[in-house]
Amino acid sequence: MAPKRQPVLIGWLGVFLLLPLSGPAAPDAFHVANWNVENLYDTDDDPDNPYDDEFLPHNPTTRWTRVRFETKLDNLARVISDMNHGAGPDLLGLQEIENRQVLEELIQRLPAQPYGIVHYDSPDPRGIDTALLYNRDTFTLRHSMTHPVRLKWRRETRDILQATFQDPRGKPLHVFVNHWPSRGAGVEESDPDRFAAARTLQRAIGGLLDRDRAAHILILGDFNDEPASRSIRIVLDVKPYPSPSGYKPDALYNLTTAKSEQGRGTFFHSFRGRTDWRMYDQIIASGALLDSTRIEYDDDSLWILQPAFMTEPRGRRKGAPVPSFVGQEVYRGGYSDHFPIGARFTFVK
Repeated sequence: MAPKRQPVLIGWLGVFLLLPLSGPAAPDAFHVANWNVENLYDTDDDPDNPYDDEFLPHNPTTRWTRVRFETKLDNLARVISDMNHGAGPDLLGLQEIENRQVLEELIQRLPAQPYGIVHYDSPDPRGIDTALLYNRDTFTLRHSMTHPVRLKWRRETRDILQATFQDPRGKPLHVFVNHWPSRGAGVEESDPDRFAAARTLQRAIGGLLDRDRAAHILILGDFNDEPASRSIRIVLDVKPYPSPSGYKPDALYNLTTAKSEQGRGTFFHSFRGRTDWRMYDQIIASGALLDSTRIEYDDDSLWILQPAFMTEPRGRRKGAPVPSFVGQEVYRGGYSDHFPIGARFTFVK
């Protein structure tokens, strides 16, 4: 008769049951992106916002039907899914969002990541807001709020969004999402509005740094100004990256400076026959993120996503992003008038 082996098997089973169960491995990096998605309105009439009438099915100019809205969502999802080598970003700042509902419909088209939403309605006259999507497998939301921007004559604009997360190592990461007032009235004429936004952001960041000089801070947004503009360089006191003299933990550094100086940009500007690129969309980091024992910026990882499928192939706008409309009259069924921007950060082991 063969010897009984059951007690041995049971013994080994007991050993395995006593071993600790390991959960999913913590990520070794995360990807940050920002994108002004240009007029992401739904098709429902908001009675409190007469400006959304421009994007309704009965509007004779845009004819913003459910089909056109869903085409826009599908196009945005295609680009977002293309970020981070097809894995999607872990943090995504967004501008020109009408409401939370359009975000809910957008993330339904992004199954690769379990996205959470940070969004507040802002007092902007057009009814467009900022928002932040975050990967819930990587970050835990701890706190969020908005900072109203006060303009002269009590005019309204977009609030600045702030969210504080716990990273996989249990440490806080503070993220600000911006959409500063436009240059529509002229650069110099509208400068005071962006100065006001810069001062608002500066106060919010100052409060964090007063409590923790080495706070990890990321600033995302469409600033309607460039890295060398006074609002960013002087009022907000953002320094260029890279910095040959090193990085102060409580200073701010602009990761888009080098590409801006190379003539690169996220927004194709055309005026009276002249065209150029503007680096309106930017990523700014505190020095603690650039020289840290916990998180580090992957040097030169900053990218402008310009896939061929969302780029004008010919004509005066060759190389520019394909928008939903050209001049609000010619429907293109495209993506946005901005290219998205992104960067990679590594968790230090």
